[in-house]
Formats: sequence, C-alpha cells, structure tokens
Amino acid sequence: MKTIDLSRGRHSLSEVLAMAKNQAVLIHLSSGEDFLLEHADAFDREVAALGSSEKFASFLHSRSKETGDMPIRDVRRKRGL
Repeated sequence: MKTIDLSRGRHSLSEVLAMAKNQAVLIHLSSGEDFLLEHADAFDREVAALGSSEKFASFLHSRSKETGDMPIRDVRRKRGL
C-alpha cells in the first residue's frame, strides 16, 4: 500500500489514480482524515450498488426475520426426492 500525505505535498488526481491502478493508496489529509483509494472491479461495483439499495436492504431485513428450520426429510419430500 502506498501512502500519500497531502499535508506534505501536492499530487495531481491523475498521478494518484495511476498509483491506485497497481496498489491501494492511503491518502492522508492535514485534517487527520484518511481515505483509501483502490482499483474497483465488477464485484466491487456490485457490492457498492447493493450496499446502497433500499430494495436489497429490505430483502435482507425480511430474511433475517425468518425463524425455524426445515427438517431434511421435509425438504426431500417437497422436492420429490
């Protein structure tokens, strides 16, 4: 991981993005805040989209309310096995 301390110097956005193509970049601000920048693949974009989806959050909430287990014999009977 590459660390860039913006309180000690300036870097262009294109320079920082070029660094992030090869490795994660920790960006430290003079305010004390840190940000992590790294290359995103399709999975990362899907995770971000699902994380902000109210419909998906609602689905997970409803699933978390489900109780009880189903015995394997009932599953087999239901599936005709």
